[in-house]
Amino acid sequence: MTKEVQDARLDRAFTPKHYDLAYQTIDLVRHTFQGTVQIHLEPNNHAGKQHKPGKSITLHALELNLLSATLVKQGKNDDATSISSKAVEFRYVKASQTCEIVFENDIVSSSPTMESSSKEEGYEYCLTIDFMGILNNDMRGLYRSMYKGLDGTMRTMATTQFEATDARRAFPCFDEPALKATFSLQVTMPRGLECISNTPIVSQHTYTTTNNSNDGPALLVTTTTFGKTPLMSTYLLALVIGEFDVITTTSETTKIQTSVYTVPGKAHQGQFCLDVATKCLDLYAQLFDVPYPLTKSDLLAIPDFAAGAMENWGCVTYREAKILVKEGSTSETMKRGIARTVCHELAHQWFGNLVTMDFWTQLWLNEGFARFMEFVGIDTLFPEWDAWTEFVQSVYGLALSLDSMKSSHPIEVEVRHPDEISEIFDAISYAKGASVIRMLSTYIGFETFLEGMKIYLKRHAYGNAVTEDLWAALEEASGAPVAALARPWTSQTGFPILKLPTSGGVIEAPRFLASGPLSGIHDETEQGVWPTPVTALVEGEEGVQGPWVVNGPAGDESAALLEKINEWSLAGKWFKLNASQTGFFRVSYTPKQWEKLKGCISPSGPLSATDRLGLISDSFAAGRAGYTSIVDSLKLVQDFGSHDTAEYAVWQELSENLSNLSSLYRSESFYGSFQKYLRSVYTNQLTKLGWEAATGESQRTGTLRGTVIQMLCVAGHSDVCKEAFSRFKLFVESPEQNPIPGDLRSIVYRAAMRQDEAYVFDKLKELYEASSFPEEQRNCLTVMASVKDMKRHAEMIDYVLFSGKVRLQDVAFPLNALASTTDMGGKTCWNLMRDDFDRLSQKFEGGPVWGALVGLSCRGLCTHEDAVEVEKFYNDPAHPCGSATRRLMQGLEAVRTKADRLERDRAGVAAFLAAGFA
Repeated sequence: MTKEVQDARLDRAFTPKHYDLAYQTIDLVRHTFQGTVQIHLEPNNHAGKQHKPGKSITLHALELNLLSATLVKQGKNDDATSISSKAVEFRYVKASQTCEIVFENDIVSSSPTMESSSKEEGYEYCLTIDFMGILNNDMRGLYRSMYKGLDGTMRTMATTQFEATDARRAFPCFDEPALKATFSLQVTMPRGLECISNTPIVSQHTYTTTNNSNDGPALLVTTTTFGKTPLMSTYLLALVIGEFDVITTTSETTKIQTSVYTVPGKAHQGQFCLDVATKCLDLYAQLFDVPYPLTKSDLLAIPDFAAGAMENWGCVTYREAKILVKEGSTSETMKRGIARTVCHELAHQWFGNLVTMDFWTQLWLNEGFARFMEFVGIDTLFPEWDAWTEFVQSVYGLALSLDSMKSSHPIEVEVRHPDEISEIFDAISYAKGASVIRMLSTYIGFETFLEGMKIYLKRHAYGNAVTEDLWAALEEASGAPVAALARPWTSQTGFPILKLPTSGGVIEAPRFLASGPLSGIHDETEQGVWPTPVTALVEGEEGVQGPWVVNGPAGDESAALLEKINEWSLAGKWFKLNASQTGFFRVSYTPKQWEKLKGCISPSGPLSATDRLGLISDSFAAGRAGYTSIVDSLKLVQDFGSHDTAEYAVWQELSENLSNLSSLYRSESFYGSFQKYLRSVYTNQLTKLGWEAATGESQRTGTLRGTVIQMLCVAGHSDVCKEAFSRFKLFVESPEQNPIPGDLRSIVYRAAMRQDEAYVFDKLKELYEASSFPEEQRNCLTVMASVKDMKRHAEMIDYVLFSGKVRLQDVAFPLNALASTTDMGGKTCWNLMRDDFDRLSQKFEGGPVWGALVGLSCRGLCTHEDAVEVEKFYNDPAHPCGSATRRLMQGLEAVRTKADRLERDRAGVAAFLAAGFA
């Protein structure tokens, strides 16, 4: 599994200043493109790198054919002469994704001006390259996306996805984030198509040209020229060509024009996104005290798109599911996800675009801030959504989960090669990054934090930054020792669990691991010390107490915290550490302290929903990992069924934890009793909620209803499954007469599958192929893959991976469902990878879904023997996993952790269930 990684960074002999990029042909029929790029350069004589400019120039180029190149050296004075040299050789290096262009003459060194670097500054260079490439269907670089037009025929658009390292697939360039330049783009395309890019169009010219093959009729084409971009990184350049519908509005405050582009017939589904984007752009400009640098802000819905969205400056591209809202079909969860994504990408227009990380090592400066700011955005635009509770339940919880694994990595991790770069676009860079930012902003105060952000953005505008630049800005704004407090959180893997002593002793803060407490000799990388601000909510005390900084840079305040804890305990008070879950750590309370807190978990108790879900999360995490007994966690929530009211976030946290246990126990002899336990928790809530929405109920009640129904199906509640099947049959017979709300649709599909797999599977396949709405398509695929019939597993895999009817962007959703729904489904996914590795690697290796395929190939397995088999397979050089190495390591660790948990907890859980739920 280990791989030797080559340092693929450029030697910085030249620095690009401006690109004139012209595509003479982007052929949507033959799927090819051809262009010319003029790169204006200056020699980097003071870089101190491996070598200075000479007879060759190395830049990035991947899957391109460089046809010719010329380097011109021109004096900056008007009457200066020029020297030119043509390329005589192109040396492609696939491993580093570069091309060394060798010239006939060394025009840099040959000039007498090289006597001193100061004289050389009187010259400028222009590298002109003619190139051609393939309009691929891999969703990276300059690629093609297919969709069905209003007349039912298949149409093609061309679009780009350059982050992180794929601009080099579209044109030869210096493709590193610190090598910023300006760009002037010109595109020639068939008349009748539109082209959208980062900046507004400055001119268009339509004329007749000959057919490329010289044997066909003349073509009418349009050449579109765009305005010069701001100084920016290559990965932020974008262009999209096709037929579009558009809706547009202009901000009354900033006068910025915001537009949503879709394929024909879908523009009306972009109205919600347009409203959010317009308000959010105004909000950020005000908060950051830095105007939006462009005159337009476009949002484009792309049918085939690997990520959720991409923050190209002024031309943000989205997966259709992350931008389009269909009334009556879009679930509340998806709608909120769309708002979050829009706010996330617009935050990037400042964090990432205006100020860019120096290299991908500091990716978190882009993604952590954008994830944090998206919640600032939706909390302001939609205060009724209780955004920060959702942050804790989803983002913060996800970060804690991944970072509790030994195979996790620091927020800031050294990367040298594109394979490594792709691996760190994960929950650590995004979710842990955002969680650490939230912890720091709470510690120094949000308004002070914003002042620090203004300093950071203004100081580094149109440039690049490293993490220390951020700490410096926050320290300047706050006067607090931010760097000393924060640095361990970005440089170390993991986070602590505060273990409170039963009597005497001290507060311990070891690293929390999902595999359980460390014992004996262990690797130093599994340890760590984190300065941890700890706050508290205390019975009878006003407001938040603290903070006390455990292992703080100015001294360890754990003794002072313990003194207060003992004081509260002697007074018989409950206390809850980590108010609002702003600190990135878990807490292990003593049994007596849990007894006090048990009364606080009720919705009628003194704690907020955020703090109650935090207690549930800490309890189940500690129980699963063996710090405490998982039986204690089951007892803690046993009475939830009697609660008169329920909040979505709390019950979602509860349900995710119980669903996790259900997956672990489903092949055990006591599973029937566990299902009975689940029915005792959820049945009463469905009785109160019912199947139909009540007049005036909150938006999240419908989502809560779906969660409750889903958990009762997991619990084997026969009446619920029958009702779902009945509603499904009515829906497929007449969708308009018998609609299923968006919040319930996937839940009803899945429950109906338990009643009649063959019928529901076939009907879902029909629904999938007839639908053009992304969320509905995902619902159908995911539920189809949850089928238990082994004969349909192979049919589903072939349909998803090889039929051509499922978009590449969507294959991970059904495979995840197949791997996680049953133990046999997990085996099926592994057998697929083991038996068909060559076919899969040839089709997907290195692409945007390869990591998911490798990770899911083992995630559904359950035993140590399974892990050994998988490890042996991938250790064979014939089965390289490449860019999926980290995903494989995480998958194997998850399998071993599950096996250990089951062995450790089996007897205790069985005894608990036998006593009350036999």
